[in-house]
Amino acid sequence: MRRLRQLMSPIAILLIWEACSRWGLVDRLLLPPPSQIFIDIGQLLVSGELLQALWASSRRILIGFSIAVVFSVPIGALMARSSLIEDLLHPLVELIRPISPLAIYPLALLWFGLGDGSKIFLIALSCSFPIVLNTYAGVKSIDVALVRASMSLGATPVEIFRRIILPGSLPHIFTGVRIAWGIALIVIIATEMVGAIAGIGHMILDAQQTFEVARVYSGIFVIGALGFLTDFGFRALRRRIMPWYKELSS
Repeated sequence: MRRLRQLMSPIAILLIWEACSRWGLVDRLLLPPPSQIFIDIGQLLVSGELLQALWASSRRILIGFSIAVVFSVPIGALMARSSLIEDLLHPLVELIRPISPLAIYPLALLWFGLGDGSKIFLIALSCSFPIVLNTYAGVKSIDVALVRASMSLGATPVEIFRRIILPGSLPHIFTGVRIAWGIALIVIIATEMVGAIAGIGHMILDAQQTFEVARVYSGIFVIGALGFLTDFGFRALRRRIMPWYKELSS
């Protein structure tokens, strides 16, 4: 029943949109009906063009996102556990974090060229900040008295990290990862509209330049569906690896 309620608002919007477009309440040239958009998505799937674009975008996202996770989680944890590292890195994080990725993109193009390198770099950089800050907050939220009690009972640093720090901070880290994934989807579309020959962003821009409005919406629908499905996967993974978090949030 809950899943049905969650689908009600998107379905209602699509039905209203379809009716308004079919009845001439909006310009069909600028706002084609969803049925036409879904037909176009089907044609893209049959031709293989959509799968090629998805593969190009997904490859860049996965590489950049993985780099961000691998480096950002340890950095956030070290910042939380060491005042020296926090003093050294926290100002840099707060100085760079507000800068728009698009403002850095020209530099990324100069450094890494028009290929995948510039896009992967920008995704990794953009995704790193929410992961660092959420990891930092998660580790900081651990009760110091609990850590000291474990040390007094003879627990090693590895055991303290594995049994106390990691489980206690994992919900925060996972939140940072989910936020970072959404940022990656935003950044990849923006970067692929400049200097790319493949990808969802390139497909949307190419359709806009040739005034294929339905295809523009197709690209938007696909990236939205990708974000929805992958976030659903993240939540399913969270329920599997953090069953206690589900109990606390229910």
